[in-house]
Formats: sequence, structure tokens, C-alpha cells
Amino acid sequence: MVRWGAAVIAFVALLATGLVHGLWADRWQKSEALAAAAARVDSVPMAIGDWQATTVEGDAAAFRQAGAQSYWVRSYVNARRNSSLLVILMCGRAGRMAVHTPEVCYRGAGYEMLDEPTPFTVVSQSGEPLGKFWSARFVKGTGGASELRLYWAWSAGGLWQAPRSPRWEFRGEPFLYKLYISQEAAEAGGQATQIAQDFLQEFLPALRHALQPE
Repeated sequence: MVRWGAAVIAFVALLATGLVHGLWADRWQKSEALAAAAARVDSVPMAIGDWQATTVEGDAAAFRQAGAQSYWVRSYVNARRNSSLLVILMCGRAGRMAVHTPEVCYRGAGYEMLDEPTPFTVVSQSGEPLGKFWSARFVKGTGGASELRLYWAWSAGGLWQAPRSPRWEFRGEPFLYKLYISQEAAEAGGQATQIAQDFLQEFLPALRHALQPE
């Protein structure tokens, strides 16, 4: 299985650089809705179908600076398919979670975006919409030594969405979840999209169940 060191460093850089642009949201006090939403983050299961997660160490200070009231970083591995994905889930004030998307911040971590972000829609096997994400490839190092396929989206408690202006789309929401999913391109090969689709078909219903209010 791949080592996620470079990807985690990139995510930390992404989180930390969102600090300045998110400070405006701190003028509101923490709401009960936000506290309840943040508490649900840890209830997302580690085992989902054939995918088993292990915790990946993250920079707690960087997450706090980014406004995450709660978060986790996990590597979900499917041993049967010899596949793994790095998943980060955060919850915080909408104004803080909505700023700094990867196409801006990954450049600060040494990654270059290879193509424009494109919509990536996830549906269940029965055709039920499960969410929409942005997707793009990022490369780092000479000759593309490290290449990632990244997916990202937000949710205010309903379906996962990929708006062009998340700060506008989620204005006034008491909380916002942010989700990142990363694949090592060398591992995924030409199956990257299918692996992500298969994972999300199982993961998003479990995530929705865990994050919905009791």
C-alpha cells in the first residue's frame, strides 16, 4: 500500500493557508447546531463494506487554525482490490470551511493542477443521487514523481455538493462539513474513477447515516 506522507503534507498546507481568509467567521459564537454536527464526525464507521480504515496522523494545530471544530484523517483500504484512498472529513463554521479550495492551495505545497476541476457525480447502483464532487489531478516533482487524483465537496447536512462559490452557496448555515478524498495515481492506474465511484457508493450512505441528527 502507498505511503500517504506527501498527501497529508499537502492537505495540512491547504488547511493552514485558509486561516487568514476564514477569520471573518469568528465573530459568531459557536452554536448548538455546530457543536452537535461536530460531535457526529467521530461516529463515521471505520469499516464500510470491504473498506477498512486506519487513522493517519494529522497536524492538529493546522486543523484548528483552519477552523475545524472536529476532523479526522483516515486511509481506507480495500485489501481484496489492493486499493487505498486517503479521506479527510472536517466540520466547522460555514465561513471557514468554504474558503480555500485545492486548486489554489495545492500550489503552495508544490503541486500543480494538471487539468481544470470537473464535476464528479456519484449515484447509487439503483440510480439514487448520492452527491456531486469536484475532481482534478495534481502533480508534484520532476516528471510527475507524485500524482494525485483529488475529489472534494461540502455538505450542510444534506447531499454532498460541489458549488462554484461555496461561500455564497452555504451562507447563513450554522455549520458545514468538508470532505476530501485522494488517490495515488500510480496505484489507481486507469481505474481511478471506477475505484472512487465504487468507494463512494458504499461510503456516502454510511456517512449520511452517521452525520444525520438523531
